[in-house]
Amino acid sequence: MKKTTIFKVLAASSLLIPFAIDPAVAQDSVKLLTNSAMTLRAVDTMFDNGRDGGVLWAQPVSTAMPDADKLITASTPVAQPDEVDLAALYYYAEQKQRDRVEKEAARLKQKYPDFQLPADLYADPTVRNVDEAPLWALYDKDDFEGIDREIQRMSRVFAGWQPSANFRDTMTRRKQRVAMTSAYERKDWAAVIDAGNSLDPARETEADLMWMMIDAYRETGISDGLLTLYRGILTREGDQRLPDDILVATLQKATRDFSADEIRAAVTRIGTTPAMMAKLQPVALGLLRREVGDFNADKTRQDPLPEADIMKMRAVADGQKSPADLSLLGWYYLKLKQPVESARWFKQALNAEANADNAKGLYLSLAEQKLDEEAYAVAAEHIKDLSSDPEFLMNALSLRFSRPEIGKIDADVVASYSATITEMKSAPHSEILGWYAYNSRQFEAAEAWFQKAMEWEQAPARLKGLVLAKTQLGKKAEVAVLRQEFEPLWPEIWEDIKVAETPKARPAAIVTKPAVTMAAAPAPVRADRTTGGENQTSYYAAFKAKRYQACVQDLQSLEARQPLNNEASLVKGWCMLGLDRLAEARDAFARGLRGGGEVRHDAAYGMALTLLRGKLTDDAESIVSLYPLSATRDREVRAEIYFQRARSAFDHKLYQRTLDALNARLKVAAEPADLSMLRGWAHYHLGHTGEARAIFTRLSQYIGNPAARQAMETTALGNDLGR
Repeated sequence: MKKTTIFKVLAASSLLIPFAIDPAVAQDSVKLLTNSAMTLRAVDTMFDNGRDGGVLWAQPVSTAMPDADKLITASTPVAQPDEVDLAALYYYAEQKQRDRVEKEAARLKQKYPDFQLPADLYADPTVRNVDEAPLWALYDKDDFEGIDREIQRMSRVFAGWQPSANFRDTMTRRKQRVAMTSAYERKDWAAVIDAGNSLDPARETEADLMWMMIDAYRETGISDGLLTLYRGILTREGDQRLPDDILVATLQKATRDFSADEIRAAVTRIGTTPAMMAKLQPVALGLLRREVGDFNADKTRQDPLPEADIMKMRAVADGQKSPADLSLLGWYYLKLKQPVESARWFKQALNAEANADNAKGLYLSLAEQKLDEEAYAVAAEHIKDLSSDPEFLMNALSLRFSRPEIGKIDADVVASYSATITEMKSAPHSEILGWYAYNSRQFEAAEAWFQKAMEWEQAPARLKGLVLAKTQLGKKAEVAVLRQEFEPLWPEIWEDIKVAETPKARPAAIVTKPAVTMAAAPAPVRADRTTGGENQTSYYAAFKAKRYQACVQDLQSLEARQPLNNEASLVKGWCMLGLDRLAEARDAFARGLRGGGEVRHDAAYGMALTLLRGKLTDDAESIVSLYPLSATRDREVRAEIYFQRARSAFDHKLYQRTLDALNARLKVAAEPADLSMLRGWAHYHLGHTGEARAIFTRLSQYIGNPAARQAMETTALGNDLGR
């Protein structure tokens, strides 16, 4: 008979690699706090602090799986007599000496408590001694169909023959492993559970099969089965206790499924020897990473973690130079507003692994120290890495374009900035690039970028730039059309345009016109499917044409016949907002929030805009916290939130709060000229006349704003009086 090894632990398999989670890329470029590196939580004193209780240890271990009545508790073969032990028994059986058979069977029973008389004990010796080598050869190939055919063939040749019990049991086990492995690789979790339902968690010795079951139960949300498996593996005593390496690997997997306290409790029970405690250090390190990662991601937590924990994390990061650990510490210190320390860790992380997360961290660390040149250099060097977060990339590059006197701009930076602006349809950054081109006498490019800025979002400074560029190009007729259209809206800019000086030539990078793009998509609203599509929905057609009153009338007519569905309520909200009927818009968007998917997202966006228009700033912030928006919309809403807070604080003469709000806004959006003016006046009222004058001087040189020139004179007068 061929003997097989029942205990198989594949040390090279991924199931035995200590579990860890790679750092998550920061989701929002403008937040100093990101979900950052890891989701594991840490302990320094885990060997001393383990609780006596906990989920894993709360009650006596149950060996039953959810389908306990179907379990085969002897799924792992126990010790049985080999061919030598059985030789005498078969000899007495062949000699028909039943009394001696009984005595030999009793002896074997005493030596092997689970021993049962072989089914073929009295079979023809010729049949019993059939060579099963062909079957084992097919077994080694996992050719189960071939085995079935060979068994049929051998049964015809040897009448009455059947495969040995050893072969049958071993093949049953092999089939189970193949079925589980195949289903696991397909991520067919239900099939994994079905194939492994006979495993006994309290007795099974093949750890990788139980780990497959753990993953399957986790993915299907069957918490009872998950808990039973963990208990069965971790709580065995005496001879049933599994090897230390298996227990450690299982605990590492458990960090995904249980709290840090539960893991500590398990470690306390298992780590009973110095050798085992040493092996459990990776689990302790995993918990430490988890604790730091959770702190980094939790906005409400501001108090530093215990110094002993952080010193341990620093020692590990310095020793192993893992990019994930280095980045984790960078985000930790950046959250604590220690940018010098965070920059140190991010530099090491970036050297170890150049990616967007590490580049963002280093950029923000340098920017917090007002090291604008170094921060810009990081962004310029890692343009490709940062291209995955175009909003962050635009904000990082924009400083050099708004302050070209700082230094030269490389052509690839201009190209990347231009392409990103076009991709994001960013009016503020299009305006910045337009002024850069205008002030370097690239009037055609300036005209094109100001034109794009006005298409995406109209503002007086953008119109002013467009008119100035067209004037330099001699397009008087087009200027006249613009004046006729916009003078009633923004009468104040035309005097500035009249006295604006022609910019002087200066060295600058070449700015190209924006690439031609496809037409913009319609507003984020879908058809009312109850009426047969967009073309048959009159209220939707009215909404698209911005005939909001007609849209509302059609919806009211429909509402008189039947309740509006969620999508129709969403359209009603937009139309009411267009008519500035804010209370009704809020009600409509509230009904839209009952929908799912994109309808809910659009309704949350509309609700936030409605609340902001009503100056309900805190309520708007609550909405975006409860209903997460897309990154672009979130930045738009938060930029308006911070603007309103800055304006309100300034009006109440709370000038430091004004600066705090403007600084927060600057992290999510470029700062337009009017807000820079507000920043300058806030500095002025706080007595920071040097900062105020620098801001007003830059604005005066940048866009030729008379208000900025007047502010320069005021701050200069203030300096003279102060002397």
